[in-house]
Amino acid sequence: MKPMKICGYVLALCMALPLALTAFAADGASFSDVDAGASYARAVRWAADNGYVNGYSDGRFGVDEVVTRAQLSAIFHRAAGSPAASGELRFSDVAATAYYRSAAGWAADGGLINGYADGRFCVNDPVTRQQLAAILWCWAGSPAASGEDYADEADIAAYARTAVDWSRSNGILSGRADGRFAPADGATRAEVVSALYQYRRLPGGSELPEVPGSSDVSDSSRILVAYFSATNQTGNLANRLAGILHADLYEIIPAQPYTSADLNYTDSGCRANREQNDPAARPAIAGSAENLADYDTVFLGYPIWHGQAPRIICTFLESGDFAGKSIVPFCTSGSSGIGSSADHLQVLTPDAHWLEGRRFSGGASQGTVEEWVNSLKLAESGAAAEEETLEIQVNGTTIAARLAKNSSAQALAELLAEGPRTIEMRDYGGMEKVGPLGQTLPTNNERITTQAGDLALYQGNQLVIYYAANTWSLTRLGKIQGVTAQELRDILGGGDVSVTLSLR
Repeated sequence: MKPMKICGYVLALCMALPLALTAFAADGASFSDVDAGASYARAVRWAADNGYVNGYSDGRFGVDEVVTRAQLSAIFHRAAGSPAASGELRFSDVAATAYYRSAAGWAADGGLINGYADGRFCVNDPVTRQQLAAILWCWAGSPAASGEDYADEADIAAYARTAVDWSRSNGILSGRADGRFAPADGATRAEVVSALYQYRRLPGGSELPEVPGSSDVSDSSRILVAYFSATNQTGNLANRLAGILHADLYEIIPAQPYTSADLNYTDSGCRANREQNDPAARPAIAGSAENLADYDTVFLGYPIWHGQAPRIICTFLESGDFAGKSIVPFCTSGSSGIGSSADHLQVLTPDAHWLEGRRFSGGASQGTVEEWVNSLKLAESGAAAEEETLEIQVNGTTIAARLAKNSSAQALAELLAEGPRTIEMRDYGGMEKVGPLGQTLPTNNERITTQAGDLALYQGNQLVIYYAANTWSLTRLGKIQGVTAQELRDILGGGDVSVTLSLR
């Protein structure tokens, strides 16, 4: 077996240990096993607040647990801003859905942590203290260094001796109390974040350099992550997204900040409840997003308040020109889904192209967020917007709709690519027109509350056009654009109709 290397230095062979990194993010980086007076406490708080390392669901950080190759690649990848890798799934032991897939590819692209001759990355191989020092030393440019010898200096591998000297002289990785460096000991979670924290405090260490071969998510478009956050959950998620996307970040700050009393939802008269109950409420924003015209894609983040986006998001959308831009909504909530919140926002920007959004809990892992971003295929969204525009001809009027981003809508588009399809639709319940497609499509059912203009799939073979609200288990197919609820009701009429669908 060929030994793996870090920055060209030979390291130990693979050893199997259980993978232990979890997806639970502790609020405020308060962990039961991190004493406030511990030497690593500040580093743990810094790493958790920045989303580099998460804690466990039982409230621990796991300070003494040894870090594996997969975990280390993920931590350092996040710290470097989550740059894109080649995308090639080259390692037999790295699953396509693994949270560390991009990180492993990125580390291998730059030769920081190479795979083995048998095609494995050895995800569970423990990282030693001398390996950790060598990686950070390489990142620092492999500077010359010398220092006082440790009691076990002879045990330090030749490739790591200068790195360990550099680490000691710069306070990167502390030695043991008995004067040893313990080079072959596994690097613990506390040691890894402490070393990274100390590195970032060095002159020139505020930003980890990009690894050769890495690239931005998109070379041809600029991305903005805009968000409103009242309790910082959405803010933490937005910061992660900005790192993954190499995007600019803009916080939507209310001119009148929300107090704890304003957010007391048990008080029916609190500010948040009053605003949510008033469709015309538009809380003022302090400042504005500069150079909005420069961005092709805007990720829009918000918490869910009573099933909807806070009204300040409406203020933001109505204060700028989003025509021709792709808008990607994302929200945070402990239980409520994104639901109809994005649909309600879309009517405010009818000339924008909205992609399907996603809800995240406060404990969403970095891998979960990265997988969602990758699934959006942002580089293709501009072309896809044209290909996925649906024309609906009814009662002598042609209206347009955007297809949803799911397998059901894709199947409908493939069906219509063969030619226009006419559907005889009957009126039902004073809220919808429904008719048979003549073919069964895949379903992606969810319990949703529809709004006027929603296109849905019912029972896999029925097309539904909603002109009023209804709550049911349905599959989203798309959304009619640029038509008010009353205009749509007038176009559809009160009885049965013949509707022709085609792709624009």
